[in-house]
Amino acid sequence: MKSLVDLFADLLQDCGGRSGAPVHRDVCTLRERVAHEGDSFLTITLPVFCKDFERSLAEGRVAPGSFLSFKKEASGIPSFLKGFLCRVFDDGAVLRQSPSIDCIRSVRQICLFGKKVLRPCLPKRVEAAIAGYYRCENEISSSESQMHRYFKHVAAMVIVATGLDEKCLRARLTPSHGPGATQEHISGNQKWRFLTWNARLQHAGFTYVRFGRGTATGFLPCRHHFPDLSEAWPDLVEPEDEEPVRVVFVPKTLKTPRVIAVEPVCMQFAQQALKRWLVDRLQSRSLTTGHVNFTDQTVNQALAISVSKTGHMATLDMAEASDRVSLALVEDMFAAAPDFRSIALACRSTRAELPNGEVIRLKKFASMGSALCFPVEALVFFTSIIASRILRAGRFPTARLVSEMAQDVYVYGDDLIVPADEAPAICTDLETIGLKVNRDKSFWTGQFRESCGVDAYDGEVVSPIYLRRDWPADRTGASEICSLVATANQLEKAGYPRSAASIRHGVEKFLGELPETPVNSPALGWHRKSKTAPSRRWNRAYQRFEYLCWVPISPMVPDDLDGLPAMAKCWGLIGSSDPIDPRHLTRSVRPYGLALKRRWVPNPSLG
Repeated sequence: MKSLVDLFADLLQDCGGRSGAPVHRDVCTLRERVAHEGDSFLTITLPVFCKDFERSLAEGRVAPGSFLSFKKEASGIPSFLKGFLCRVFDDGAVLRQSPSIDCIRSVRQICLFGKKVLRPCLPKRVEAAIAGYYRCENEISSSESQMHRYFKHVAAMVIVATGLDEKCLRARLTPSHGPGATQEHISGNQKWRFLTWNARLQHAGFTYVRFGRGTATGFLPCRHHFPDLSEAWPDLVEPEDEEPVRVVFVPKTLKTPRVIAVEPVCMQFAQQALKRWLVDRLQSRSLTTGHVNFTDQTVNQALAISVSKTGHMATLDMAEASDRVSLALVEDMFAAAPDFRSIALACRSTRAELPNGEVIRLKKFASMGSALCFPVEALVFFTSIIASRILRAGRFPTARLVSEMAQDVYVYGDDLIVPADEAPAICTDLETIGLKVNRDKSFWTGQFRESCGVDAYDGEVVSPIYLRRDWPADRTGASEICSLVATANQLEKAGYPRSAASIRHGVEKFLGELPETPVNSPALGWHRKSKTAPSRRWNRAYQRFEYLCWVPISPMVPDDLDGLPAMAKCWGLIGSSDPIDPRHLTRSVRPYGLALKRRWVPNPSLG
């Protein structure tokens, strides 16, 4: 089984073969620097090289001060990957009139392949992330600027246009539990046994009787109906006694972890109800449909490809996106929707406990981990951009003008697409109201654009394939094996056969030779010809051939639920379009568990 540096060497050979660039010296440099610096050269230093490369593409020449940790030629072009870079930049380090798309793609593939490998960050980087979270919280402030005043005017019109000011909102909410972790470490069916219920939810009309047990539909139980089930009623927690959210840092890249705030069960429950209603409104109203998206990334992806050729639109990326959306800004956003705002504020956690044990009061609306974080931040960004465009046009907001300015704005979370000629001003205005633009990943000059996982140059996709997982220790590393199989298939399809073969050989040392499988098959296999023919049988019940293959499954664990909590869960499943496990009240999926089992599966590509 090859090491990470061996896999990178294979990738260099693949890239050199498809673009015609010499790579022998690059492979030597790669091995030498990994020997001295460790894998951080592959996972941290090379992604920084790519950031400088992308900035140089945007500026039309090798950017001053770039590639600092690499030896350079007299022209300013780095010696590392010179064979590729010389086909992109001329002898004066200026971008060529028609640079090689294959070389641009190859440089990004080599540099970014190891960026997202899932490994824990060093303690010093986690400590830096904690300090950054704390610093971000202290930097949040509100100012009554002209941009802020325009934001409030535009927000009121957006609220009305999207129907968020609807009365009797509570009657339309259908709460449910999310799949994530909870502050109380409760999972599965046991989330329905509410141990506590926050008084703020109760006072905002999101009552335990109606939502916690009746799911806002059907039977509404009370103590009179079930006097013997008094233990099923949770303790009502006053605001000063609420537990803070748990702030945890999970692997994102080796350079910096991802910040997640783990919410209490009852808060998560209420947030899911409000999120579902909010997303439905934004995806169905003419002002926002197709412009504020939550499930369909293809809108932003297709635009990134097309505008990389025309250059008439910019792709912006927000830094610390959720952590920079202040509570004050969200309160102003929903001022015209008092019902929505009252519940949104009631199901927002007010304090957070950092990993070092320190508890702070939150000025932000919510961190990632709250179900409302993603849709609320998207709406704030959408409204802010429209307000900026109107302000810079020297006009006053009207409903017609808001609709007109929304036509060239596209938002998916923190990925934004705006008119390129207005992008610098929009960035400045967003930062005026406390938001922060990641200018290293925002592009409005040149022909490089990126949005929602698609990177494009001059109308061509140059998105890299990422290695997400390390080699597992043995066959029990199901998540690692499944990820490596997917990576090998992606590499094969993209034209990197040597790298794909290296991963295939490593995986088959654990599982034996795998068969060819179609893309939509549940079985593990290769999307290419394979000599392996698995065992086959005829299933008389389904009248089809089936094949014995390795299949990833989510193991089930005993998780009994009865009484009022079971009734509430069943009410919540009414009308669900997802398949329902007939034993859902006695078992649930083991959290974060994955295993590999041999199963009989239909597969028309085999045999």
